Amino acid sequence: MSEVMEKRTLFSLYFSIFAAILGLSIISPILPIIAEDLRVTGVWMGMIFSGFAISRAIVMPIMGGLSDKYGRKIFIASGLLLLAVIPFLYLPAHNEYTLTGVRLLHGLAAGMVIPVAMAYGGEIAQEGKEAEEMGTFMMMIYLGVAGGSFLGGILWHLFGMASVFYVLSGISVIALLLVLPFLPEVKKPKASKITEEHESFKSIIKHDTVKIILLIGFIPSFRMGVLLSFLPSHASSFNVNVAQVGIIVAAGVIFIGILLPPFGILIDKLSRYHELLLIIIGSFIGIIIFIVPLCHDSITLLLVNIIIGISAAMSIAVATDIAVIIGKKVGMGFWMGIFNSIIFLGVIVAPIISGVVMDYAGINSVFYFAGILSLLFTLIGCYYVWRWSKGQ
Repeated sequence: MSEVMEKRTLFSLYFSIFAAILGLSIISPILPIIAEDLRVTGVWMGMIFSGFAISRAIVMPIMGGLSDKYGRKIFIASGLLLLAVIPFLYLPAHNEYTLTGVRLLHGLAAGMVIPVAMAYGGEIAQEGKEAEEMGTFMMMIYLGVAGGSFLGGILWHLFGMASVFYVLSGISVIALLLVLPFLPEVKKPKASKITEEHESFKSIIKHDTVKIILLIGFIPSFRMGVLLSFLPSHASSFNVNVAQVGIIVAAGVIFIGILLPPFGILIDKLSRYHELLLIIIGSFIGIIIFIVPLCHDSITLLLVNIIIGISAAMSIAVATDIAVIIGKKVGMGFWMGIFNSIIFLGVIVAPIISGVVMDYAGINSVFYFAGILSLLFTLIGCYYVWRWSKGQ
């Protein structure tokens, strides 16, 4: 592959991931408006937001494994085609049931694109530079989440609801038009038989390093799920408009995205022990989410969100680096599907659990609960790092 063609291929992969993940957060800034219009409870707010992540998590391991066998391009292109059509289904959705159904369909289509594109990227990543190169792929995921929040808030505020979904569809069309000519088909991906991959995963999950990256990697996505789904409700209590909410929510996620590549460069130079220390440090810093209820203006809320974003970038960069090394052993498509499903499980469970907490204890308790859970999981991660270090 020539240098020019390789750049076109990478750009088409990056933009495909960006387009696929936009749908996760596009409704985040407008959830309070939806909740008021439809008169839904906190649990249904969580379900509407999580529907996208639920179906995406279910299909990602399946699509990743199938792409190991049948090739990558067909799944990426098919997913993008669906992503271009599904946004129009939001417009006639008139209650919590139909809106949740559309979110489930939207997540299914995204699940066809994200793990397969990352598997493609993992296969072409240079040995010794896995963290740096895959950091760019993860950057596009988080910039997509940030872009969704930003676009959702700005477009709704300036042009109304329909414009949000027209733009969302248009971005997917552009991604599809990039993939068709510039993404070469991989006829024989680097993977063993799917049955062997499952056996390899069962074996490798016994290793403490794998437990650490999945456990600590789960925490940033849980915090992100809480912030994307319930920070807008908290912010609305002190008269912040929809556009400002979109910017505040997007800011923390943008910092995750832009810091992943430089953290990746740093991590490629670290020993495994220092990598694991970095993932723990990042997780501890993120516990600051518990002070969100003390933020009563947009500036302090923005600063806390940025700090949480920086902490997440530290943890996610390490988790992704180790994940690529694992994927090269057990089958990149299958493993990236598993890795992404578990890592982003937090985006599924956080809004639903937080919705229950809000209904029974109020909006402030949502952030206290997230802080306590973050601390608990981080301490468990510390134990596994200690146990791993004793075995070296």
